[in-house]
Amino acid sequence: MQERDHSGIDRTKKLIVFVGRSNVGKSSTIRALTGKRVRVGKKPGSTRREQFIDLGAYLLADMAGFGHMAGQSKEFIEETKTAIVHRLEEWSPKIAVSVLILDISLFRILYERWDNRGEIPIDIEFYGFLSEVSPRVVIVANKIDKLKKKQLDDELQFLRERMLEAVSHQEPIIVPTCAKKRVGTDQLKQTINDVLKAGGLKRPEW
Repeated sequence: MQERDHSGIDRTKKLIVFVGRSNVGKSSTIRALTGKRVRVGKKPGSTRREQFIDLGAYLLADMAGFGHMAGQSKEFIEETKTAIVHRLEEWSPKIAVSVLILDISLFRILYERWDNRGEIPIDIEFYGFLSEVSPRVVIVANKIDKLKKKQLDDELQFLRERMLEAVSHQEPIIVPTCAKKRVGTDQLKQTINDVLKAGGLKRPEW
């Protein structure tokens, strides 16, 4: 029996969850994959509720951005992150795959900034968390257009090594993209399809 909320969303469907810090290109990635626009607030952090796109057997869940938000208080930022964590914990039994989007051109800089303070970088923290609440995680290394080829190879290797340190029992699945130019979109779509197929699940209706 279907359970629909006031907006008509079928809450019984499996979820494909898209998560990422503010300004990493999450909305652009979703638009490149589905052809559909998601509502974006006028400033980082102004969109706090998840949004859904119907993909047939699945719902794509676009979570609010987390991490640093210009013009927002530390309390607001922490509340937003906590709300996302609680929602994903609640949804865990229904999550088919999680997609973590990050800005590959800034990943090393942000990692080292947090690490030098003795703190766990937030992208690493969320990768570990997503690996606990969902059966598989796909990492989208977005904004590859900001790096030259040799630098990109180095940054992707750095990303792989850091994620492998965080979750040592599985090789990270990393897809390089430039969502705005739709570079890597087909590979990302195929990777998600392959991950679902490996879990005995059908493909989404992109």
